[in-house]
Amino acid sequence: MTDQAEYIHQGRLNGSQRNKVKGLFDMLYTPKEFGEEIGINPDQVSRVYVPAGCPHTKDKQNHIFINGKEFKTWYEENYQKRILEKDQAYCVSCKQIVKMSNTERNQKGNLTYYSFSCPICGRKVIRFIDAKRKKDDQQKELETH
Repeated sequence: MTDQAEYIHQGRLNGSQRNKVKGLFDMLYTPKEFGEEIGINPDQVSRVYVPAGCPHTKDKQNHIFINGKEFKTWYEENYQKRILEKDQAYCVSCKQIVKMSNTERNQKGNLTYYSFSCPICGRKVIRFIDAKRKKDDQQKELETH
């Protein structure tokens, strides 16, 4: 993995954190304030985001400040959602998109998924296909309206 790709992987936020980024104001945040606002360790700013090219300013004492709106725009451009092809899945062990091979179709309750061994690390990988409960719930909601 290249250095830039490593920074991109390390800087990914979970869903809750991404939603908090959307609510950042057009103001300057210190790394500590920034971390508290979106729920990350303040060190992640200087160790991951600044080397990855995050827009920031520094004062005379070399303190880092991040504009919330500029960070939001930068994050959305650099951390786009990964789109998988039908024959691909994401291995959480080796943190890569891998091609599915020798898949086994499984069903557990209303959940249908493929499982196979990762061609890189050999661990079990799962790709969800369908969750019938969601469709049933949506259908019931349409019928009540």
